[in-house]
Amino acid sequence: MIFRSLLALVFALNCVPARGQDAPQMYLDNTRKIQGDKIRVCVDDAAVGAPFDRAVAEEIGKALFLDVVFYQSPGGFPISGGGFLEELQIRMNKNCDLVMGMSLQTGNLYPDWVSPTRVYATVPYVLAVLDPRYETLADIPKEHFIGTALGSSGEWAFITAMGQRPEGQRWKRLPYADKSLMLRRLRDGQLSGMLLWQPMLQQLLAEEPGGGDVKIIAPDPIQVATVRVGGLVSSRDSFLRNQIDSAIDALIQDETIAALMDEFGFAGMPGG
Repeated sequence: MIFRSLLALVFALNCVPARGQDAPQMYLDNTRKIQGDKIRVCVDDAAVGAPFDRAVAEEIGKALFLDVVFYQSPGGFPISGGGFLEELQIRMNKNCDLVMGMSLQTGNLYPDWVSPTRVYATVPYVLAVLDPRYETLADIPKEHFIGTALGSSGEWAFITAMGQRPEGQRWKRLPYADKSLMLRRLRDGQLSGMLLWQPMLQQLLAEEPGGGDVKIIAPDPIQVATVRVGGLVSSRDSFLRNQIDSAIDALIQDETIAALMDEFGFAGMPGG
């Protein structure tokens, strides 16, 4: 009886994660499937850039002579991103060799269990207005409001730019979590401009009636943010990541990605 109690205690202690240990990793299956001629690619189909990311993944597969099998990426997380990395780790361990459509901003530090790929597209935030007199941000009176997408890199870039200007030379900002509401506020005159990621603006104008009256103007005198789009691969798969990087380089050089950006109406440039 005493032996059984001691055995149970030892087992229980061995199941307690050490201080600082990532407890969810204890339950990850570290076995790896032999993929053969397939690559498992995860894309968040709810994301605005999903069709473009799928098309790029298909071209990567062709370049590597691999059949692409798509799976759903984790999505629907709060603006803070809470819980995303935990779910991503589970998905990448289970059925994602490559996760497409990830923001690879300079300075972004992903955990050491993932490796970013080569950036395959750099796509800007854009400033949209209704007033035909406006050609640049400088034409908009300082007392007017500019709408920004709440929690976006575009918003943070705008905040930073305003913080670097004298108080009398700053434009006012109103953040919005709902891009459709932001467009309505532009149309009813409460906003004089709105700052959105270009593919998101394109989708919004396609979904909303009367989108043709909105035009994009230059953000001068400030510089707006861009999103460097790439993929993530498990850090265990350095050979695969190198092969994917080589494929992306080739697709940039032969202008395949440029053609896809034109096809899907993405502004910006291949690579980055």
